[in-house]
Amino acid sequence: MLEDAYQETHLGAGVEDQFIADELPKIGDEDDDGDIHCFDSELVENDEYFPYPNKTIMLLDIMDNLPRCRFTGDQISLILHFATKLGVANVPSLKSFRKIQKTLQLSCGNKPKKSTSHLGNIFYMNDIRDTLAADMANPLVAPHLHFYPEETTGPISETFQAERWMEYTPSQLTPMYSRGNKRFWIEEIAQLLDGRFVIPHTWIVRNGELTADVSFVTRTGDSRWKLEDGFEQTVKALDLHEDFDGIRAMFGNELSWVDARDVPPMPNSMRELVEEDEDLFVIMVSPWADDVSGNRSKQYNKHMNMCAGNGCLPGRLLQQEFHIHYISTSPHASSAEQFATFRDHVKCTETVPVKCFNAATKRNCRFIIRTPGLTGDNPQQSEEASHMGGNANHPCRKCHWGGSKKEKETEKLYHECHLAGAARNVAEIRDNLEKQLRMARHGDKKGIEDLQRSTGTKDKITQHWIEALLKKATALRLESPRRTKDDIASELQIWLDQQPGDKFNPLLDITGLDPSQDTPVELLHTILLGVVKYIWHILNTSQWSDTDRHLLAIRLQSTDIGGLTVPPLRAGYMIQYRNNLIGKHFKTLTQILIFHVHKICTPEQFALIKAAGDLGARLWVPEIDNMDEYIAQLKIAVANLLDAFDAVDPLRILVKIKLHLLAHLPDDVRRFGPSIRFATEIYEAYNGVFRLCSIYSNRLAPSRDISLKFAAMDRVKHVLCGGYWKDHTSKQWIQAGGAVQKVLQADPVFQRHLGWVPHAEIDPGKIKPQAAGKNPAVRWEETVASRFWTENNAPVPDSQWKKGSSASTDSGDNAPLGSWVFCRDSGGKTIIGRVHELLIGPRSLVTIERFILTSEPHVDFGWPVLRRPHGSEITEQGIALYLVLDTISLQHLCSVQHDCRMGDCQPTLSAREFQEREATGRETHLIKHTDDDHFILNLSAFHNFVRVCRALPRRFTELSPIILDRVGFHKQASLKAQAARTTKRQQAAAKKRERAEVKKREAAEAEAAAQRAEDPNAENEEDEEEQGTGDLEEEVVVPRQSSRKRRRVVDDSDDSEDENQQVEVDTGARRQSTRQRRAPNRLDL
Repeated sequence: MLEDAYQETHLGAGVEDQFIADELPKIGDEDDDGDIHCFDSELVENDEYFPYPNKTIMLLDIMDNLPRCRFTGDQISLILHFATKLGVANVPSLKSFRKIQKTLQLSCGNKPKKSTSHLGNIFYMNDIRDTLAADMANPLVAPHLHFYPEETTGPISETFQAERWMEYTPSQLTPMYSRGNKRFWIEEIAQLLDGRFVIPHTWIVRNGELTADVSFVTRTGDSRWKLEDGFEQTVKALDLHEDFDGIRAMFGNELSWVDARDVPPMPNSMRELVEEDEDLFVIMVSPWADDVSGNRSKQYNKHMNMCAGNGCLPGRLLQQEFHIHYISTSPHASSAEQFATFRDHVKCTETVPVKCFNAATKRNCRFIIRTPGLTGDNPQQSEEASHMGGNANHPCRKCHWGGSKKEKETEKLYHECHLAGAARNVAEIRDNLEKQLRMARHGDKKGIEDLQRSTGTKDKITQHWIEALLKKATALRLESPRRTKDDIASELQIWLDQQPGDKFNPLLDITGLDPSQDTPVELLHTILLGVVKYIWHILNTSQWSDTDRHLLAIRLQSTDIGGLTVPPLRAGYMIQYRNNLIGKHFKTLTQILIFHVHKICTPEQFALIKAAGDLGARLWVPEIDNMDEYIAQLKIAVANLLDAFDAVDPLRILVKIKLHLLAHLPDDVRRFGPSIRFATEIYEAYNGVFRLCSIYSNRLAPSRDISLKFAAMDRVKHVLCGGYWKDHTSKQWIQAGGAVQKVLQADPVFQRHLGWVPHAEIDPGKIKPQAAGKNPAVRWEETVASRFWTENNAPVPDSQWKKGSSASTDSGDNAPLGSWVFCRDSGGKTIIGRVHELLIGPRSLVTIERFILTSEPHVDFGWPVLRRPHGSEITEQGIALYLVLDTISLQHLCSVQHDCRMGDCQPTLSAREFQEREATGRETHLIKHTDDDHFILNLSAFHNFVRVCRALPRRFTELSPIILDRVGFHKQASLKAQAARTTKRQQAAAKKRERAEVKKREAAEAEAAAQRAEDPNAENEEDEEEQGTGDLEEEVVVPRQSSRKRRRVVDDSDDSEDENQQVEVDTGARRQSTRQRRAPNRLDL
């Protein structure tokens, strides 16, 4: 049935949640006569297109497996129909095409594996072992894999250069190094080229070269071996000459030692895991899991997804979708259930390493999987760490900070909230969960809840068994009241041991993984959708009026976004939909908001915005020059941000755990490298690929169908890369034909659709010319450069020069006209300026409009100030206003903003508003700068922040604490937090009383209405009596939420109080209804 469902999906089943097209006839299904036969390797018409029968099938298979350009079965049928009508050769029917794909998947792809969780949920998983084996056999991937930890004196840019890998024992890392037919294992004696003997203990790459930390061994006169005392020394791997097998060949199999107590057993026991001709590696994998909607519409269709990247790859490759590996998804199974299967696969490799082919060395090999970290958003990481979450009394998954609400407001805990507390650990978590199970066997429900509240430890899988044990304990006590608790607990322990499945979080069983510490704080949800979103919310709800927001929109739209690498600003959209912004908007605001809030924010709010920009620029860095100095600056940036938040909203840090988690960022960076290496944006973006797989399935077996489609996409990528697979007939490792491999290497269209980003060679100084038709060549004497040429060998006046629109810099940036750049003058000195002119001729020249840095930073921003040289700087120091340089001197872009605060720039500039790419009659306002001489170097810009810091004097980039006495400051802030919490409690109590009074009043009125409905005569008599008084009455219909539809309003002097109550009730109902209508637009904090 599942096979039929899958075929139905690809044959054109109705697609939910997206408009595709009207149902088409099943073109190509009428008759298979004349089609090519089902795939067989003997029927391949051209070896160049192996494993495909021909080029047509290859192109169709690629088209059907593009990650972000999906086709339904009907659309594929239509494409086949068009191809047939155009006379294309070898066009199959859809049915035959699916048969070929199925055969290809069996021969050179992987098949998803069915899993059943301990709760009985069924899901399918693409085995991570098969996925990583394909990476090893991929000639475009394997050469980039790093299997050893690295130590470098230069910048740290990768996770394998940080401390996390070094926390594993040497035997848990790659234990061997091979060269030729020799394999050098740790803890085995080897011989150097100079004849000395050593025992390697650890393999480490130092400054790009593999080395080993060794102990020296000598041979005594009586032919025995002696392990020399002393410190370990470092030798190069290339200096090793003979391995252990060679030593035994020279001196015999039995090596006699003077003192064998300190000598490790030889040969290394890990040799037993591989064959004689196989190498053994360790591959790092950090899985990511999150709940994702399978729909494109707003209707939520929850799926729990799991993906991973090969942690041995450099970070620049892991930021490409091509290298993101899907593992599993399920609308039923939780992440813990899927992690249990993942854990089993990982643990299996420790005893049975995965056999594969190393495309880089062309040798057979095996590998073991390690899991150094777990990426995801904060709620998911709390679940992975068996933690209760951010609303618990102890809300931090990484440390023990916490207490009750009143305890957190105390001076001591408030101050400790700004620091990283005592760390949790995996052993402690396991002991706590075992204690909870013991208490459950004794039926102590309250004790379990108290323990969970006091520690913050609560595991979903353990909770399932706790609830079952509590239920059984209660039942057993009722059956036999005289039985002791210990007797019942013993019986329940036997029952629990007999139950299949995990009793704890499966991640606690993975070797070398501590979920409490190995869940690094990620940037998207903690910084952008946390800190920056909180700031945006505070400003919009408690500070800005509509007039302020209108002014802010004009200022934002006038921003110079050069050097920021952000998408074009849509300021009007950001202000209009200020409650619905996403990560990219907050990333832009982090870098530019500080320049546009003058006169519309308080000094405390300005300091908070600046602190967020300072921290953001230091987190989005691709490399770290000096780890110790960087960590010191990062700690100051975090402290400044938290203290600035205290000054604006002292209660926020107690209710938003994301602020406290910032204190753990320095430790995470030290262990895992630059924070962008454990960012999750690439996985969040990859959800789009999953969503297409979801909406193009028939929803009968979503986990299976989606896994099958991802397996097919992985197969196509592997084949196009020239990846190897084992032929089932010849038992040899084979790869696709040359024409198939050229598709990915030479076709930019398929490269883009497959997510492959080829390595681009940087050509510094290359100029992109302007359109020749609009900008013809000019003579040298007509250029700006000719007026500021200072060298002797000036170009010929009549020489022809073409003008350029942009030039490549040394960093790979594209510098257009008007952009701000750092460059080197003829003397090698670094200068900053604006690109004024680009010329292409006998030489490539750039004319730089030069600016100089003032000696003191800006009084408000604390950042460098730029201005043009003037006066004595020109006449005496010889600083030119313009410089003509070779374009090779351009170093990198930077972000510079006009000092509108000092210039008091106003929105007096008018421009035409464009709609549909056409100018309208409507005008829009922009900021008109009062001068073109005063600018500020933007040090909250993410792009090239490291390069800018290298070029500037240290005094401009070094942060200093904004609060020196943090303990005293936090004491005052804690008092304010207590007052704020008291006020909120009082307001909440008042609202609660008000709601209770309204409900009571409505109930009384409803009861009175019901009584009148039961006895209408009484109301008529009352009406007659009122009419007898001669008073003028008017009947008015008042909308109400109660069952009463009409209300009689009489003389104001008699029933004014009742009328006021009625109006109050109706107004409250309308206000509540309005709040409900507006609820989706509120900031979700």
